Amino acid sequence: MQRKKKDGSHSYTAVIRKKKAGKVILTKTETFQNEQAAKRWLKKTERDPKAKGAVERAVAARQRKTWSDVIQAYCDASPEGFGKTKTATLAYLQRLDVGGMAVEETDDHAFFCLARDLLNGVQAPPADPDADCPEHYELKPRKPQTVNSYLATLRTVFLYGGPICKLDLPISAFETAMRTLKHQNLIGRSAKRDRRPTLEELDRLMSHFYDSFLADRRRVPMHKVIGAAITLGHRQEALCSIPWSDVDENMARLTIRNMKHPRQTAGNDVVVWITDEGMKLIKSMPRNNERVFAYNPDTVSRRFTDACKLLGIKDLRFHDLRHEAISRFFETGLDGGSRDIILKYTGHAPDGSLSRYIHVNQVSDKFAGWKWWDILFAPL
Repeated sequence: MQRKKKDGSHSYTAVIRKKKAGKVILTKTETFQNEQAAKRWLKKTERDPKAKGAVERAVAARQRKTWSDVIQAYCDASPEGFGKTKTATLAYLQRLDVGGMAVEETDDHAFFCLARDLLNGVQAPPADPDADCPEHYELKPRKPQTVNSYLATLRTVFLYGGPICKLDLPISAFETAMRTLKHQNLIGRSAKRDRRPTLEELDRLMSHFYDSFLADRRRVPMHKVIGAAITLGHRQEALCSIPWSDVDENMARLTIRNMKHPRQTAGNDVVVWITDEGMKLIKSMPRNNERVFAYNPDTVSRRFTDACKLLGIKDLRFHDLRHEAISRFFETGLDGGSRDIILKYTGHAPDGSLSRYIHVNQVSDKFAGWKWWDILFAPL
C-alpha cells in the first residue's frame, strides 16, 4: 500500500496474510521508504513460510503470549489503574504491530523498528473499529521526545510485568535498542520550556474571553479559569476536577487528587496551600456544581489554543500559565519566597521537577495593579 506523507513523499507498507479454511492465521506487516525495498521484503517473507513447518511455527508463536497480553496483564494487576496519559499510551502500544508479536520472538531489532516506526509516524488501528479508514493510516511523524515517552512507558512493563505474566521479559534487548536509539539521536528528552505570557498577551486573552462570556453566559468563563491557573498554579486537569469538599476555606488548603507523578499518579493525593488571590477567586465561583471549576479540561485547552491562534499569539499553551504562576511565586517572594514554602503551594515533592517551572525575570510583581483582578474576584 502506498501512503502519502505530509511532505509529499511516499512510504510503502507491505502486508502478508496467510489464510486457512477461510480464516486468517498469520499476518505480517512492514513499512519501507521505497517500493523496491517493500517488494524485496515481500519476496523474502513469502518464501519463509514455504519451508517445512514454518507456518505452524509462526502460528504457534502467535498463540504464545504477545506483548498485548503482557501489557493487559500489567494493567489488570494494578488495583487503582494508571493516569490518563499512561493508560492511553499502553492501549496504543497494544494496537501497534508489536502488540501482536510473541514475547519470545522479539529482539533488540524489533524494539528498534518499533521506535523507528513511531518516529516515522506509523499509525495504529483506531480503538473504534468504525473509525477505521485508509486516511487514518497516513503517516504523522513524531518528535524524538514523543517516541522517548512511548518507550519510557513501555519500559515500566519490562521492569514490572515479568512476575505478573510468569515470563522472563527481554529487558537486556530493550536496553540495547534504547542505547542505539539514543546514540543515533532518534529519541531524546524534551527541551526545557520557559515560555511565559506577557501582560499584553494576557490582556488580549482576558478581553477576548470576558467579552465572549458576557455575550453568552452558557460558555466556559475562560477568564476565571485563566485567573485560577495564574493564582493557584495547577494543571488544567487538576483545576477542573477540584470538588468543593476538597477546599478548606478556614485553613486555606486544597487537596489535589491523583496529582501527576512520573511513577505513581493514581492515589497520589496531595494537600497544598492556597494563595490569598486563589482563595478569593475560588470563593467567587458559584456553588451550583460539586466542582469549583466544573469544565472539561480538553475544552479549556482547545479554547485557549483556538484563542491564541485567533489573536496571533504564538507558541503559548495553557500549561505555560503554570510556569507563570510558579515563577511569580518566587518573583514576589510568596511567604518569604523559600523553595520549601513554595513547594507547599505547588505540591511538588522536594526532589521533584519544580525547577522546570522557575523562570524568574524580575524581583517584583508584574501583576501589581492588574486591571483584571476586580473582575476575577467578583462573583460569577
